[in-house]
Amino acid sequence: MKSIAKERINADLYRALSNTLMTKVNHPGLREATILRTELSDDGSVCDVYVTGHLADFQQATGFFRSEVAKVVNLRRIPRLVFIQDKGQDNADRINQLLAELARGKK
Repeated sequence: MKSIAKERINADLYRALSNTLMTKVNHPGLREATILRTELSDDGSVCDVYVTGHLADFQQATGFFRSEVAKVVNLRRIPRLVFIQDKGQDNADRINQLLAELARGKK
């Protein structure tokens, strides 16, 4: 798949998933969740969706998200959605905590 087309589809998938999460999901486990980014595979068959929140809740709602995306994104085949817990913010918080402890130790 060409890079420009892949990036356009990736952006469309992100927009559709985020909009669905904000407007159509009433599940209590997903109210505080966020979709951070999407990464479409080179062949367009799989879309990794990086999220914060309870991963099990996203995995249970995979079919719902995929059907909602199919209504909005004009593709012949909607990619399989694979939800992945993003640890980036947790890692950043841990590093900041360690740096703060080092700074206190030097004083």
